[in-house]
Amino acid sequence: MTNRIKHIILTTIIIGILLVASNLSAETIEPYKLDNGLTVILRSVPTANKIAFVVLYNIGENHDPIGKSGMAHLLEHLYVTAAAGETPARDVMQFTRHYPAGWNAQTGTDYTVIAGVVEAGQFSKEIKDVAARMNDLRITEADIKREVPRVKQELTNMYGGIPMLAGINHARAQLHPIPQGGQRGGAMAHIQTITLDELQQFWKDYYKPNNAILIVAGKFDIEEAKKSIHENLSQIVPGKLLPEPHPKSKPKTGSVNKINVQPVVPNATGVAAIGYAAPFPDTEEYVPFLIVYSRMAYALQTQFQMGKAQPIFYPPLDDPTTLVLQSELTDEENVDAVLKELDQRLQAALTPKLTPQEKQQTINMLALLGTVDIPDTQWGENMYSLAFSIGRQYQLQINGKEIRDAIQQVTDADIENLAKTIFAPEKRATVIIELEN
Repeated sequence: MTNRIKHIILTTIIIGILLVASNLSAETIEPYKLDNGLTVILRSVPTANKIAFVVLYNIGENHDPIGKSGMAHLLEHLYVTAAAGETPARDVMQFTRHYPAGWNAQTGTDYTVIAGVVEAGQFSKEIKDVAARMNDLRITEADIKREVPRVKQELTNMYGGIPMLAGINHARAQLHPIPQGGQRGGAMAHIQTITLDELQQFWKDYYKPNNAILIVAGKFDIEEAKKSIHENLSQIVPGKLLPEPHPKSKPKTGSVNKINVQPVVPNATGVAAIGYAAPFPDTEEYVPFLIVYSRMAYALQTQFQMGKAQPIFYPPLDDPTTLVLQSELTDEENVDAVLKELDQRLQAALTPKLTPQEKQQTINMLALLGTVDIPDTQWGENMYSLAFSIGRQYQLQINGKEIRDAIQQVTDADIENLAKTIFAPEKRATVIIELEN
């Protein structure tokens, strides 16, 4: 699966699972740091029989060198497949077979996540691999030759091969353009110029303890875990401070962008998409925006089908930069009528009077932001989502209790203000994905 499909699946799972969460006694998890700067967060779940190891780096696509768009994405591929420690180089199928209980490797705008889920009792073995990939990753030309075609295929899917992804990614590209021809996931013209020396140096400089968070969730003894983490990770040399994110470019909004694509999936249709840049968590629009998103997500959740246009895209942890509304286009449909329907969908979420039930609905739905404590028994074996949510809350400096309290204070005027700011017509990115004949 491509990274963007995994985003969609996680968002859909969240909507389904969190409807049952109602216990608001959130547990406080105290991070601690090793002397080399590594942040560690441990979450013991005695009822589990798995352990998720999640490494979150504070580096992502926004840190790609100018003219080298895709550096972080390519390095993410190499991070999990190149030789490290006693583990030889492997292809992606060998990597996935090593983690039958679950894994992830994806690059976001401001982060990279590397994750594996193992059986309880494998803590010591897995922490050695975590340390090896941070300290002894041995990237070769053969690794690059193996992984560049995989990156190219993912980009093909993201920007054309899978129309529903193309709608999302082209809308995002209009809202958050990257300088000098870059794009999310990377531009192949840039990726093909990246050298082995550049990749090795990029890893050596930045994929190090002082730029990383290690989150472990599952069945383990906390004191033994601390000891093992210290023994394996404390001696790794810190890396350099992260480079400055690339400068922001002016959004390309206010017009309709028509794109012809050749789908690689059967029974594909065209897609109409409208997108908006989402507010950051530290802005006054953020919490009212979450209520508007919740309204639309609840109304649209039954429409989602894998392989079809995703009615709403806004994964608040994976990609909190962009909200996109989509609808399929058939040959008989009028594009203007479909775009009008998408706008009406948005207006229906902006105009109703707020109710206490809607506020609680938003609190429940956003439990992975920490607004609700999901009991251990409800997590089941989904230790990855638990660990990832804890880590991204920390990275984004999100306080779930504060969000929960702020939701209760939102007024109708706050929602109405969004129509003039975040959702103003001139701030809209409109994309029409048409299929080539």
